[in-house]
Amino acid sequence: MDTVTEFQGDDQSTRRYRRRTVEEKCQIVRETLVPGRSVAEVARAHEVNANQVFDWRKQYLEGRLDPKRDDGLMLPVVLSEPEETAPSQPSTSAGVLRVLFARSEVRIEGQVDLDALRLVMQCLS
Repeated sequence: MDTVTEFQGDDQSTRRYRRRTVEEKCQIVRETLVPGRSVAEVARAHEVNANQVFDWRKQYLEGRLDPKRDDGLMLPVVLSEPEETAPSQPSTSAGVLRVLFARSEVRIEGQVDLDALRLVMQCLS
């Protein structure tokens, strides 16, 4: 989850990019949390857009910007009892799979094609 910072070269046609590691992002965010330091001041010191630092800070405070975290390997799972259906409605599904993301939800009922599920999960992660 590297972020790219754009630098202008000597002439306008040349652009260089700086990739920030998660550790660098966390360090920059921690500087913004020091009393008396503003996000704009820290962003200028590190040559990063202040809006980008605000985004990193939001991720950091939500626990999504963690150097030890390895996205894609593990997802939190909650097991729950199956919902009971009314006797007049026969159940036609073999099961229900719900995957909750920060801003979305995927609900799959019945038999699942594992290749299709794998593709959907890769696209959403």
